[in-house]
Amino acid sequence: METTCLSCKFYKVEDALSGFCRVAVKETGDRDAERPMVRADNGCDKWVDSGQQYYIRLGWIRAQQAGKDKAQ
Repeated sequence: METTCLSCKFYKVEDALSGFCRVAVKETGDRDAERPMVRADNGCDKWVDSGQQYYIRLGWIRAQQAGKDKAQ
């Protein structure tokens, strides 16, 4: 498995290309901590395998893209 943000436990999907990294929230426990915007294909040294969540995110992204294709 690739160590990209899309397959990381701390990644929150925003759209097909980007999302937010929640590692700062996990480390500090502060729910108001800054959540930096990251690309889905980025990676970092704090990567943790998300398991099944990767496939759920991938399905969500594909559904969003299919919806856009139908609208056009």
